[in-house]
Amino acid sequence: MAKRLYREDKFELTASIERVEQSYYISQHRDIERPVSDEAMLEMTGQITVIDPAYRQHRDRSIEMTLLCARSFAKDEATPTGNKSVLFSLNLRKGACSLLAYLPSDAFWALPGMISSKAVTHIGVRFSKPYRGSADLVALHFTTCGQRAFASFG
Repeated sequence: MAKRLYREDKFELTASIERVEQSYYISQHRDIERPVSDEAMLEMTGQITVIDPAYRQHRDRSIEMTLLCARSFAKDEATPTGNKSVLFSLNLRKGACSLLAYLPSDAFWALPGMISSKAVTHIGVRFSKPYRGSADLVALHFTTCGQRAFASFG
């Protein structure tokens, strides 16, 4: 019998962006190698407008989307470190839906202007199969499309 290939399922949702709050935090620690670090946060609230049929019970639910950007500065370095992107998780639960991701600083700092100018109105989210309501984020797509955000990417 031929060995069956494992295919990881990917699912999608699209959420509108309805509210955005920004915050910025910087701290200094005198006793460690990287004494200064900062973190910026975009906390967005939206509504799930499109979702894979398997998770249709979450359609029209509110979703909290937290996007972060963090760096640390060493004493002897001119450039900060930590400008990395990490897609963490998506939670689809009865009580609350949320996602968390760290973005590269250029993309992060461009987003508020793009949202306020309406160049971005929705976020497309591609995610793995949830286990107990939690899934890994696979991709984010910032768009004006209120339908399937990844339709053009396959």
